[in-house]
Amino acid sequence: MIVNIGFSTFYLFQYSSRVVRRVISDMETSDDDSDEPFYEEEEETQEEKFQRIDREMQAVAEYLYTEGRLAGTEAADGIDTSFTSMMDAKGWPYAVVYREETEFEGGIKGYKVQKVTYEYMKDYGNQDEFVYEEEYCDESGNPVMDTQILDFFLVDKDTLEVTDEKTDQWHSF
Repeated sequence: MIVNIGFSTFYLFQYSSRVVRRVISDMETSDDDSDEPFYEEEEETQEEKFQRIDREMQAVAEYLYTEGRLAGTEAADGIDTSFTSMMDAKGWPYAVVYREETEFEGGIKGYKVQKVTYEYMKDYGNQDEFVYEEEYCDESGNPVMDTQILDFFLVDKDTLEVTDEKTDQWHSF
């Protein structure tokens, strides 16, 4: 369940645990005619997946903060390093890593928002890809200009090691 309170999103999950299922199929035969049951580990649950993605987004945010990589900011700008994880309209997680009030052409007041978005369309095996992008919105959250891609990052699912892909172009794999 997702609960929206103002600008924050909280993920509420029911308790679940990783289980090992005993899978016995009467239709399956083995070469050794053994009566040994076959055990299979269950796939990652949605809760576990979102928790893993959240940790990976935090690793990218920490990389951006510690390496001084936030686009268009200086350490002296008093960067707000509060990590805000949210979900988009399609249910995919993203995290706001920087937000700044600004005024656009024509006197439109709004925000420049930098975020890290989970790239769910590609499978990189033991790594997940994240897009670092900047959005420009008026005070109501409506887009004022096109979103700009700033970089792509790969994060190792086990070690949380962040690899900068050093590109701002969509790429095929």
